[in-house]
Amino acid sequence: MSANKDNLQFRIITLALLMVAHLIAFSSPDTLVAHNYSISYSTFDTILIGSEPDYPPYCIVDEDGQPDGFSIELFMAAAKAAGLQVKIKIGIWEVIKNELADGKIDALPLVGRTPEREEIFGFTLPYLKLHGAVFVRKDTKDIHSLRDLTEKKLIIMKGDNADEYARRMNLSEDIINTNTFEEAFQMLANGEGDAVITQRIMGLRLLENMEISTIKPLDIQLPEFRQDFCFAVKKGNQKLLNQLNEGLSVVIANDTYQQIYFKWFGPAIKEELSTEDIVRIALFIFFPLVIILVVLWVLLLRKEVKRRTRRLRNEITNHKNTWHELTLKQEKLAASEDQIRLLLDSTAEGIYGIDENGDCTLINKSAIQILGYESDTEIIGKNMHNQIHHTKVDGSPYPKNECAIYNSLIQGRGAHVDDEVLWKKDGSNFQAEYYSYPIQQHEKVVGAVVTFWDITEKKRTEKELIKLTEELELTVKKRTAELNEKVLKLDKSQQAMLFMVEDLNRITAELKNERRKLELSNKELEAFTYSVSHDLRAPMRAINGFSNFLLEDYADKLDQEGRRYLDTIKKNAIKMDKLITDLLSLSRVTKADLVYTTVDMEQMATRAFEDMATTNEKQDFNLKIINLPSIKGDVTLLTQVWQNLIGNALKYSSNSIEKNIEITATDSKNEVVYKISDSGAGFNEKYKDKLFGMFQRLHRDNEFEGTGVGLAIVKRIIIRHGGRVWAEGEVGQGARFYFALPKQS
Repeated sequence: MSANKDNLQFRIITLALLMVAHLIAFSSPDTLVAHNYSISYSTFDTILIGSEPDYPPYCIVDEDGQPDGFSIELFMAAAKAAGLQVKIKIGIWEVIKNELADGKIDALPLVGRTPEREEIFGFTLPYLKLHGAVFVRKDTKDIHSLRDLTEKKLIIMKGDNADEYARRMNLSEDIINTNTFEEAFQMLANGEGDAVITQRIMGLRLLENMEISTIKPLDIQLPEFRQDFCFAVKKGNQKLLNQLNEGLSVVIANDTYQQIYFKWFGPAIKEELSTEDIVRIALFIFFPLVIILVVLWVLLLRKEVKRRTRRLRNEITNHKNTWHELTLKQEKLAASEDQIRLLLDSTAEGIYGIDENGDCTLINKSAIQILGYESDTEIIGKNMHNQIHHTKVDGSPYPKNECAIYNSLIQGRGAHVDDEVLWKKDGSNFQAEYYSYPIQQHEKVVGAVVTFWDITEKKRTEKELIKLTEELELTVKKRTAELNEKVLKLDKSQQAMLFMVEDLNRITAELKNERRKLELSNKELEAFTYSVSHDLRAPMRAINGFSNFLLEDYADKLDQEGRRYLDTIKKNAIKMDKLITDLLSLSRVTKADLVYTTVDMEQMATRAFEDMATTNEKQDFNLKIINLPSIKGDVTLLTQVWQNLIGNALKYSSNSIEKNIEITATDSKNEVVYKISDSGAGFNEKYKDKLFGMFQRLHRDNEFEGTGVGLAIVKRIIIRHGGRVWAEGEVGQGARFYFALPKQS
């Protein structure tokens, strides 16, 4: 009972510490302004971890030779919650521990936290507290305490925390190290040693699996061997450590941890905390947490007030710009609006889905809030046209046959409207812009996904901009008249010319100052774009997650058609999440600073093929890489170029009888041209100008999946390097992609 109570309190305190980490992360100034809470996953999309084959029930190998166990399953759940993909390498403990220290693998799922290991590893918050034990043969009569081990021969797995503990405590001078505890217990059973020190539960499970009944654990307390077990990464790998803490907090908060724990250890004995325990937890965790958060909140609010005051001053100053300043601002604003428009045309704050009858099948949290509802139960199953889209701008009824959404369902194509009225639950309305995309299954339209947002503020801003333009035109005319008058005076007096030069210098200084302010505003706009993309990932994960819950928990209550609908929702959610990920990659490509080094292009192309190709593709495809010269460029960005182009060659050649990929290069005086040829589906030459545009795809999704962003990323990377990119191809005859990079960066 006391052990169960100790584990219960341990999990509560662990969860509370995770909550503290999350609350502090959510209390940043960016969160107060734009709710931008995210962790960059770009470096760790796929990670490699190590696992032991015989550390039951935490790390084992099942009957099919696959890694399994409590810690493996918990790590996979935490990685999934953090947006990570995991590959597992099985090896003995000493080997995989050294590989983590050398950076050959990225993480280990079960590592006891010790002073020795804190020097080389980084640890997540603990998820399990385990106790050590001394195992002896049942006929042993002379070991009753730790002091009795001084003259005994101890058998311990090399590099285990038990090994570190025994040497740190000087338990014995005669220690035998083995590669596994399975080997250690076999030696003890054969009489080749006097005792084995290891973790109690693992030892009992291992003895049971080995069918050894002649060994038992002693009732000797090992106070210094009561350890916290965590996920471990190489010391300094803070990004991956943050992601694993993020995922671990999610699985503990949503009861996934309890389900995995129940699966491997059975039902824990539930025991209520005493009043004294509750008071102690409150005094040492929650009360200080509240005080810290209040102080932090006040400081951040003060910082936000100062920041917004500076922004207001900048906006007031912008109204004094000259006509030249307005021209520059309009050019940069047009470029920024193109980027924002591209993002908003693909994603939106409000999202809902309808079936072929127009009845709501799904709706996200943002849409519920915009429309003034409290939960999705108020709108799921109801006709969306009758709920929010029943009246035109002039107040007249809106027949279904004139609705762009219904017409897109009938015609099987997308629709876009940017000036209509949508109605809220309380009877109020707002001007909205929306996109409607039909959902097709087996070449039949089964519904649509609609994205929308409130453009009331946008319309007001446009009117203010027109007014500001008119005012500035008057100012420019007035200033032009003044300049003309000064020009006339120049003919009469050299002194007047000097005065004019001084005025022009002052105006030039003002122009430079305002240009700098405009560049700062443009950076804030890019940050806003990045924030919007990140905030869209959470709703997509929620849609995907709850679809899985419905399929798992209510599968017996749904007919085949209902399960098909849920499967359609899940596939589209995954597709949108992939699209958001690609957009984030495109944004990072635009903003990342270029770091030029000498790049071995032949090695990079080979590695890209190894990373992108599956095991079967490596066997089926004939890859030729011929004399690729090295070049000066950014390693990270050029890696993305090879991955996208080779990934396309693999994908579009997957249905071809002959699967060939050939990579060559042409070295000229000023540049190197790299060429990637494949024997795949090819494309129509008259559409080659669309290949590198955003969301431009020449194949249907049921032929080849994709988002239409990969080649746009390739083009931006090559252009940022001062190069160029183009393509050639014929339908059914393969494709050839070229990119040229200058020899001098």
